[in-house]
Amino acid sequence: MPKIFDSIQTQILSSHSILLITHQKPDGDACGSILAMLHYLELLDKNVTAYVPDPAPSYFSFLPGFEKLTSDQNILGLHYDTIILLDCASFKQATINPEKFSASVIINIDHHWTNPLYGDFNAVQEKASSTCEVVYDFFKNINYDLDQPIAVCLLNGILADTGAFSNSATSSEAMAIAGKLIQKGAKIHKINDQVTKTHSLYGLRLWGKVLSRLKINKTYSIAHTYITQEEIRQENVSEEEIDGLVNFLNSLSDAEVVMVLKIGPTIIKGSFRTKSDKINVADLAAVFGGGGHKKAAGFTVNWQAIEKNGELVIL
Repeated sequence: MPKIFDSIQTQILSSHSILLITHQKPDGDACGSILAMLHYLELLDKNVTAYVPDPAPSYFSFLPGFEKLTSDQNILGLHYDTIILLDCASFKQATINPEKFSASVIINIDHHWTNPLYGDFNAVQEKASSTCEVVYDFFKNINYDLDQPIAVCLLNGILADTGAFSNSATSSEAMAIAGKLIQKGAKIHKINDQVTKTHSLYGLRLWGKVLSRLKINKTYSIAHTYITQEEIRQENVSEEEIDGLVNFLNSLSDAEVVMVLKIGPTIIKGSFRTKSDKINVADLAAVFGGGGHKKAAGFTVNWQAIEKNGELVIL
């Protein structure tokens, strides 16, 4: 990996224009890694743009540089010497067409085991807790002395993907790195406060409705429920308010896998979670064309569904 990091640094230094990209519906690791890299490239006086396919959740607005993230697709039509994809197991997760960037050098920085190494340079560490951990290793390899803004961004990503050091992604390496980031000025309690206090009265009321539908398939040990886009609209609740629901349900002791479906007029989005070391929910998501981590994955399908006699029926 050190040789790859050296090659990536050489490519960065030789580039004038750089585009950073992360995956759709960016989470804490996606936001942390792209903003840490953005800050570093700006310090190098690079012409850099940070693109997120979907607007990042507002509860990450405390991260340094958050206001510089853009979802303007027009920037994808410009030329860039280098494209750096962070936390993207595939181009599909970034919702971009790689043919648009055939003239650019592609750098792939990630930690998903499903990553097919699609870049010209691939820094993919499957055993890393998060992409932010990989980015930290990159900075360490090039002997870059982290500042406080980068430390905050990286710690945010590590906390997000380890569930604040509560899930199986937690490792001694991740905790040691967190200690180094704290020494640089990042504060765990402040990050946790920012990303957990995200629910309104209406959001929690909607959670209650979704929880009332919760059922368990004992044969497959899967707990499942659903929420509709119409319900979200009626309660005037932002979608980011319900993002934590599937993680909350993952605390269930009666099932090994949790699935939450978000029902739209023509699209169904599913999210899987598990705490079991014997189950890889990315494999389950792959059945429906999705993907993700062993413990957290999702998919999107062009299906329709209706409620009938209190049950969800897929058309």
